[in-house]
Amino acid sequence: MKQPNEFYMNLAIAAAKEAEESGGVAIGAVLIEESSGNVIATGGSIVRVTNDPTAHAEINCIRRAAKKLGTDDLYNYTLYSTLEPCHMCLSTAAWAKIPRIYFGAYQKDVDKNLFDIKGNYRVEEEAARMNLREETIMQAQGGILEFECAELLAEYRGLPRHSASA
Repeated sequence: MKQPNEFYMNLAIAAAKEAEESGGVAIGAVLIEESSGNVIATGGSIVRVTNDPTAHAEINCIRRAAKKLGTDDLYNYTLYSTLEPCHMCLSTAAWAKIPRIYFGAYQKDVDKNLFDIKGNYRVEEEAARMNLREETIMQAQGGILEFECAELLAEYRGLPRHSASA
């Protein structure tokens, strides 16, 4: 049975914390089957650990899901990410034909130097330009547990993390 978006974002937050504990950056992603709500794969950002510039949370999650399912067509799935996806991750989701992306923190919530994208990039607008198949466009929505997701990357804003009691 499908759960509320916050449920899946909490799973992405857990994946982000796991990535950070293993030496990566606290960014996480989860891919679910839309009809059942079953979690298919998770991923964390392990760029620093692997020295692989493509090892973003979303891409690691999509890779695991495609391998597990034996397909590159993830049309009936939904991606959750703790951070607004970059161009590479958004394009990977489009190539995998993922029609829905939900994310937590926006780029504006973290240090602008964490991103190589300048200007007013908004994934919601970019996603609407992605044609997945026969006039089906990708939909993206941010702000799911935005504060909690931004807190994961507080160090990139030069701020200490807040405790749960704060």
